[in-house]
Amino acid sequence: MQAGTYPARLFADFGAEVIRVENYVRPDLSRNYIFPEGQPGERYWEHGGPYHEQHRNKPYCVGVDLTNPAGRDVFLRLVRECDVMLDSHPPDVLEKLNLSFERLREVKPNVILVSTSGYGVGGPYSTTRSYGMMTEIMSGISWLNRYPGEEPRRGNLPLTDHPATYHIAFLMLAALERRERTGEGCWVDVSQYELGINMVGDVHLARAFGAELPRLQGNAEGGAPLAGCFRCDDGERWVAVEVCDREAWRGLCALVGLDRLETVRNPWSSPLDEIERSEVADAVSVWLSGRHGEDAVAELQRRHVPAAVVTDVRDLLLDRHLEERGFFWLVDHDAQQGAGRRAWPGPSAQLSRTPAELRARAPMLGEHNHRVATKLLGLTEREYEELVASGALGTLPAAAAVEMPVEDPTARTKLPASSQARLAAVDQEYLDRLRARFGSEFGPVAAEPDGARG
Repeated sequence: MQAGTYPARLFADFGAEVIRVENYVRPDLSRNYIFPEGQPGERYWEHGGPYHEQHRNKPYCVGVDLTNPAGRDVFLRLVRECDVMLDSHPPDVLEKLNLSFERLREVKPNVILVSTSGYGVGGPYSTTRSYGMMTEIMSGISWLNRYPGEEPRRGNLPLTDHPATYHIAFLMLAALERRERTGEGCWVDVSQYELGINMVGDVHLARAFGAELPRLQGNAEGGAPLAGCFRCDDGERWVAVEVCDREAWRGLCALVGLDRLETVRNPWSSPLDEIERSEVADAVSVWLSGRHGEDAVAELQRRHVPAAVVTDVRDLLLDRHLEERGFFWLVDHDAQQGAGRRAWPGPSAQLSRTPAELRARAPMLGEHNHRVATKLLGLTEREYEELVASGALGTLPAAAAVEMPVEDPTARTKLPASSQARLAAVDQEYLDRLRARFGSEFGPVAAEPDGARG
């Protein structure tokens, strides 16, 4: 859903031509949640927010049934035309479909195959299905994540998926560079489990040498006199504050009334004890408690103390700093996607020779079947119609007739705090504020009647 799709999106942002091949019978799960305004439409599989965000700038989507021999033949013809094939399935899926690396090399000898899965091909866990939440736990990252006095916990997001994106993108570039020099293709197999271990390699190395690992301190950074999150706005919001050098230490002590401590103590040459650390944290808590978050952050930063309001999605979309940097791209979606105009995070980097630009919205399921088959692959109209008739190509999932339940968003505010589907609040006026920020055309539009698509 993420690790194998974002690398192609990164490349697409900078100009690569990406053809998305999707099983139209059982399409990507990212299509099936976080709907516009919280409600699924009739063509709900075209309405998923994560899908819209992850697949922008991919100009083509081909809906193929690879269990159909004719569909598999279409796929192999596509491989022949492409530089890189990016696979995001468990290790045995391509084998079962008779699309192994050896089979792909028969149609394109210098093909580059990049595959990613939870545990890679061959090891003791290779047949285990996994998401990033599980590899986070397996690699030991979650052991490092806890508050004092509590058991370890994992984060809310599939943590290893996102660094995997950049590892995979780098490996794709390396494979292309290698082929430029040698003329040879290759198979790059990325295990998110191994990637997660690499992220905390120093901890595993210390453990292997018998070192006693330090007790976890929640938000606290080892050696820093202060690093944490503190309530502001009378307890409604939080501010993250860190002291990382002498200038910040002096500024913080002067601001929150700890001049006495600053004058007698260099916390780097003589670290604070637990009582002193508590004194600092308590003083910051008291100072922040009744202040407005943005005002407090501005005052801290004027004293050279790194600080920021802990933001949610609402804050980010209206953040002035992100606005000034042009962080968001406004994308206009097809009426059948139900989203209208939306703001998505822009490119992850600025490049001089191949600057990122918005070229296309996320494609709909099988939207470009006809164009790819007849233009890129050179099939005749009759051959294309035969592929559609046989079910090799299509645009409607097997569950198209299923009616997604309509939810009351307010009810989701009453779910347990541990639930990922829980809402903090329902803000009826938020769309008005977004339109004030991004323009009156921002937001959903009424879907047009279904029409035939090639």
